[in-house]
Amino acid sequence: MITISELREEILKNDNYLLMGHIEPDGDCIGSLFALKWYLDKLNKSALVLLSAPPEDKYQILGISNNDFMTFSDYDFSKKKYHNCIILDSGDLERLGDGKEFTAECYIINIDHHIDNPAFGNINYIDPGKAAVGEIIYDLIKLDNNHLLNKKIAAAISTAIIADTGGFRYQNTTAEVFSIMAEMMSLGVDIYNINRAVFAATKYSSVLLKAKALLTLALHGNGKIAYMEVNKKMLQEAEAEEKEASGLVNYARDITGVEVGLVFTEIEENKTKVSLRSNSYCPVNEIAAYFGGGGHLRAAGCIINMNIKQSQEAVLRKVEEYV
Repeated sequence: MITISELREEILKNDNYLLMGHIEPDGDCIGSLFALKWYLDKLNKSALVLLSAPPEDKYQILGISNNDFMTFSDYDFSKKKYHNCIILDSGDLERLGDGKEFTAECYIINIDHHIDNPAFGNINYIDPGKAAVGEIIYDLIKLDNNHLLNKKIAAAISTAIIADTGGFRYQNTTAEVFSIMAEMMSLGVDIYNINRAVFAATKYSSVLLKAKALLTLALHGNGKIAYMEVNKKMLQEAEAEEKEASGLVNYARDITGVEVGLVFTEIEENKTKVSLRSNSYCPVNEIAAYFGGGGHLRAAGCIINMNIKQSQEAVLRKVEEYV
């Protein structure tokens, strides 16, 4: 792997960057993308964030403007203004969803912290020891002697780190994380408001969906596994979107005595999304990889081409091997 200094030199010698992250971007993905975008702006580089859909309302706390990004449907790749891609927080190219097609003729710089990233870029910087990709973007910016870190960029980096450390509750919260956050606060970043935006600004439909999902909560494997489900009917009754089920897995994981928490979300009749989280020792990324997915040691996911009940049976059998 190249060094962070070599990564910076590679970025400096090129221009016209298309910045992309995984589908259904979380706080780390969004924060990292826009922190890098605004840093490249300061370097007088042409850069555009490309997303499947506009950022969720909660990320407007970052001051994202319509000029900072474009959606897949609005972007005309035939104009070929952007010749280079920087892909952030994506375990593989498939995680880009429909955005993968825009990378076909691009020179790809791959920046990530997923341990199972296959180094798909022309240039790869992958550091699983970092709590968030936002921490890598911080390291990158700090190499610049002009001290281009400002409050706006700092807020985006803070959002990335806060999101991927679970508000500093996860095992990936290191002394370095707190050191970075202290610096962000010294630049005027309000971490209370970011924490609230990321974790506490909940839509009414999400609360209704949570209530329905919790009614399905069950224990398995001598109480070491907890799981729940979200089906199409529940989504319709709550008038919720599928992505609103994303945080429910933490309620399963956080039960006393549970090592692995799971949520099974029905995408189609024979397609199920599985979210996996663990507390202490179970490498859920290995379980997700077995079913064609991936992720972090303690947080991972996959999509299985089975109905929701079949998916539960298959995944629970696999998890039992670990706990």
